[in-house]
Amino acid sequence: MSSPQRPKHVVLFGRPGSGKSSIAERLSQDHGFFLFRTGELLREAVRRGDPLGLQVEATLKSGRLVSDALIEKVLEQSLSTPGDRRLLFDGFPRTIGQVPMLAKFEKSLGFRVDCYLDIAVSHAAAVTRMTGRRVCPVCGATYHLVNHPPKVAETCDVDGAKLEQRRDDSPAVIEVRQRIYAETSSPILAYYRTHLPQLFRVVDGERGFDEVYAATCVALGLPEPS
Repeated sequence: MSSPQRPKHVVLFGRPGSGKSSIAERLSQDHGFFLFRTGELLREAVRRGDPLGLQVEATLKSGRLVSDALIEKVLEQSLSTPGDRRLLFDGFPRTIGQVPMLAKFEKSLGFRVDCYLDIAVSHAAAVTRMTGRRVCPVCGATYHLVNHPPKVAETCDVDGAKLEQRRDDSPAVIEVRQRIYAETSSPILAYYRTHLPQLFRVVDGERGFDEVYAATCVALGLPEPS
């Protein structure tokens, strides 16, 4: 059986707690993708404390999704013609309203996403994982105390900063985020599965990180990690 065609630009899906962000970071490090993370762009807006960031902060604290209008403003400030860069979108599109938004950026900036990959994980498994998640406040790298721990406890491998638990990883907010993801992701995944089946791929995310990452590489036609 032939290997999948290697894509240039990829959209990575996965419910909160799926390990999607850690997979995205590893793909960026190993295979040169330019990592484009709406979550980190939103957190950067919060750190700036400007009017847009204050709106984003209030939404994140409640566990609700940031509106499509705010997302579009953030992306307009951040997206540019990719040139030779291979783009990896982590966390976009996140609502069905953002699907045409991505198509708009593809047209205006002259690129085409050629793979939509879902890291499939159940609600129960995702909630368990999220209680152990930690994030670097400096570079945004994500870890899990059990499944993907840093080399030094509670310390970022990249810059040595002390890891933090995100405020939106509290039990109550976790349940809100899981419910919202289930409600909003189903139509997005159904859209790409139906309209672009040749570009849509799924990886079983309910395994150890190394296994999931290896399976992701296979699904993308990339060399498996040694």
